[in-house]
Amino acid sequence: RGVASAMASTSITSGSPVIPAAAALYFSLEDAASRGLSHDELAKLLDESADFLCGCLGSYKAPNARSKAEVESGSVQYGGEKRSLNASIREVTIAASKKLNLDEVQTYALLRRCLAEDGSSAPAQPTSLDDDLAERLTTYYFRERLSVLKCVHALLMHAQAVDDDQTTTLVSTTLERMLNKGLEANLVDGICAHLLGETPARPEDARKNPSVSKDWSELALEETRVMLECVFLMYYDRRTKCSSATFARLARAFERGALGCAPAAAAELVRFAQQMGGTSGASLAISTVRVTSESLRALCAVILVEALDLEGAVDRIQNPSAFEEAHAMLKEDALLEAAEALKSWPSDATHGPVLLAWATLLALAPICSSANGTPANALPESIDPAAAAARAAAGDAGYGSLLSLLRLPQLKGVGGMNATLHKSVLKNLLTSSLAAFDVLPVHKLRVEELASLLDVLEELTASQPALCEQFWGGARADGLEAPLYALLVGCRERHPADATPLLRALTALAEGPRAAECALAFLQNLPSVALPAPGEATAGAVVPLDEDGAPRSEWVDAMARWREAREAGGSAPRPPLPPGPVAAAADLASAHLPG
Repeated sequence: RGVASAMASTSITSGSPVIPAAAALYFSLEDAASRGLSHDELAKLLDESADFLCGCLGSYKAPNARSKAEVESGSVQYGGEKRSLNASIREVTIAASKKLNLDEVQTYALLRRCLAEDGSSAPAQPTSLDDDLAERLTTYYFRERLSVLKCVHALLMHAQAVDDDQTTTLVSTTLERMLNKGLEANLVDGICAHLLGETPARPEDARKNPSVSKDWSELALEETRVMLECVFLMYYDRRTKCSSATFARLARAFERGALGCAPAAAAELVRFAQQMGGTSGASLAISTVRVTSESLRALCAVILVEALDLEGAVDRIQNPSAFEEAHAMLKEDALLEAAEALKSWPSDATHGPVLLAWATLLALAPICSSANGTPANALPESIDPAAAAARAAAGDAGYGSLLSLLRLPQLKGVGGMNATLHKSVLKNLLTSSLAAFDVLPVHKLRVEELASLLDVLEELTASQPALCEQFWGGARADGLEAPLYALLVGCRERHPADATPLLRALTALAEGPRAAECALAFLQNLPSVALPAPGEATAGAVVPLDEDGAPRSEWVDAMARWREAREAGGSAPRPPLPPGPVAAAADLASAHLPG
């Protein structure tokens, strides 16, 4: 049989959308040409499958009287034809529907496809639902569920392509149709249900059989991950803007099922793995849960940062005339709704990036509002930007939490996450926060503060030439790259008294040959005379000498006490140099420099 016929969708008459052969459709979306699928064939499959894919996992229905009656009648619409069901197939279908907790007509469609996987033109018809068939069908159902989500993910990924070919146009059209029919709501419903353990379509055996329960828990975790990736891509695509109501709903679900604790399926996986494999089984499951939970936490944080749409706020400040409507998250009701959802979040490394994004949005709000012609004091009285900023900087939050997020393996491209897109969102967070909180110029920063910013920059651009090229392309223009360029220029101003920050920044921004050329050109254009470095940066570079030519012990002791006081947050001036001979204590320092 040809590929197109093998993937033929199943038409049913019980009110559900057409059921696609999801796994086969996913592989075709990944590479239609190599599977011998023409543009017209792919267009037909997407047209038939779009409504089912739009429903996501909600397209799989629970058993119901109407579908059961249709199967029991002995006549079902399948593959565009009326199919007659003999007595044994009817019994097997009804029994399988009960085991899978799945609509009877949908069960019949999956049963036929599962039986056809043996490759024979006329697969044997089962007379009963034995254990072997039940296991095969359950595995097939689990695979198809996940493949439906992977198809949605593939469509969203294709929508990011810059190619203007027929396939990209076809995919974009299909995606627009799905978004217009409620894809966002269906994805959000699914992800919230999974994170909170409220998934209704749990197979009957999963309540009794440890093996099926373990497999179901693993599937639920993987479905959660793929749905989170889909939600991120949907908002990154910018055709869909997250409303404040959806943001609040996601924030609460993420807190209860990922950021604050592990997803509901994680505990089930460990419990059933222990029942089956004892201590060793539980240990293996705990390791799996730990890795998966880190991945989910990273995705949840990035989604909420993207949903706040800092880029949209900056765009409105730079070019207010290009936008007819106010920023969706900066309306009074939206601000109050988002603030309520985040009010109890702790200032720790897990929640820190979202709190930083929220504080940044509030800091930009007055400027964004005035740029659009509304009063600058447009924030509700109950929302305090200064308090939000203090909360975002407290504890283990702040830029340290952003660094912790970036250092997770999941943001380095592991586990199917598109690291470039996720890091692009976090780069926007870094640059917009630098501008919002007036972090620059660099000479105001303490050494450890500047080092922390450069740590974040290095992690952001590691193995990301596209982000480096994006920076150099817009470095001298207003917009999201401007604060990062100001950081680089500030590092240049510390050179040569302190060359390390400049070299670190340029190294971070030199991923890929084009970016490296830009970094080299920046070096070649260094000014011949450097600006003076602040006193704190040069403290100890020149030391006073005693009569024997050794550093004066009383001054060395005074410098040690001063450094301890500075680390404790003190602001006392550094000990002055006493009169007498001096020597340079650093390669780039000169005993002839003033001070």
